[in-house]
Amino acid sequence: MSAIMSANGITDPNLIRLGQTLIIPLAPAATPTAATSSATPASTSSSPNVEPTAVFDTVLGGDTLASIARRNGTTLEELIRLNNIVNPDLILVGQRIIVRAGRITSTQQPGDELLSPASFGTGLSIFVQDQPPSMVVEQLSELPLDWVKIDVSWSAVEPSPGVYNFVVLDEAVDALNRINVSVLFTVFGTPVWARSITQEDGPPDNFEAFAGFAGALSEHFAGRVAAYQIWNEPNLRRQWSSERHRIDPASYFDLLRQAYSAIKAEDPSALVVSAGLAPTGFNDGVNALNDRLYLQSLYDLGLQSVTDAVAVHAVGFANPPDADCCQKSDGVETHFENRSFYFKNTLQDYRAITEANGDTRPLWITKFGWGTSEDTDTPGEGFVYVSYNSLVEQATYIPGAFSLAQQLGFVGPMFLYNFNGCQFSVARPEECYFSLLGPSGAPRASFNTLRAMR
Repeated sequence: MSAIMSANGITDPNLIRLGQTLIIPLAPAATPTAATSSATPASTSSSPNVEPTAVFDTVLGGDTLASIARRNGTTLEELIRLNNIVNPDLILVGQRIIVRAGRITSTQQPGDELLSPASFGTGLSIFVQDQPPSMVVEQLSELPLDWVKIDVSWSAVEPSPGVYNFVVLDEAVDALNRINVSVLFTVFGTPVWARSITQEDGPPDNFEAFAGFAGALSEHFAGRVAAYQIWNEPNLRRQWSSERHRIDPASYFDLLRQAYSAIKAEDPSALVVSAGLAPTGFNDGVNALNDRLYLQSLYDLGLQSVTDAVAVHAVGFANPPDADCCQKSDGVETHFENRSFYFKNTLQDYRAITEANGDTRPLWITKFGWGTSEDTDTPGEGFVYVSYNSLVEQATYIPGAFSLAQQLGFVGPMFLYNFNGCQFSVARPEECYFSLLGPSGAPRASFNTLRAMR
């Protein structure tokens, strides 16, 4: 096992995937050197009778398949053949490309191995309600994505106790698996049968009911869904209104703990991610709790023992991704007075908290983005900040955020919000402000800048 781990650069032997290609060393002495910007043998041997397995190169920023071919003294056609590439324009930064063949079996695209919690990755939130999921996936297939995040409504999937409807999710997950994109489920939304209060959203009366659902979900999607995020923004009353459970870190921690155990029991390889907290300096104890203080309280309770990764919602509002609090940018009239309104400052604050608690795992940015109302109706007071952003600014800030996060070095997968919010629901117009597809369904400029990120 150690020889196989060494030959494939595997650090966790439990993170392998059905269909993944493994290099099997032909001699005990065969060991790889780490993939770098230059071509590197995957294994070598001093024996003249042992054939090297293969030689790889790693895609760098600005690379094309043609430039990689020139760098390694081969042809574009040969790289396409060796790597079973269907679209030579779709390569990703960090992807490993076979540049010279040896003794290797290849049943999947190089770079298609399951991403670990430590891997930086490009992700996107999609909505699969109101539209055929396979059609949504087909629309986004030309984007350079490692991950896709889907909100899973417990109330929609289990409308009655023990009665499950996985049809829509099955179609979406299977379509994403076919294009080799890893899936994160964000699970929340209590059905009416599981809670006393129905006027607002919040957790179930008994957390065992949610754990049961999480277990059924992970059992059904074992091997197909890579990660599960437990709840959404529980530091807000509108997501955690309950007669039995206060808006309180200890309450959410109990839900997370039970869900973690249930998921791991059914699919030990699945990753469990904490809820993204709403970035807010508001802290009245009734309507909202400060997310930074809330996160520290979760660490005090033992957050690392019930998660594989910690999430952050780094929403930039109308401030550029590299801006610092609290300098007002041109045209920005509100939402600049607090560090919670800044993409970079939120990441810095969360990293300071994780490191202070001895947690060196990368942060998962499960929500970020910049909205614009340039091509929509005028926003209400709660979303006035989207009126400060143009379509061009939205398109500029998004790749800037991906670049900055990668440079910071402590970010794992990051999920842009969102792909198709304009087509999701007329009852929630705010989704449309952040969408890559405009109200007519045509791509916005932000879609094109994301597509160009190869």
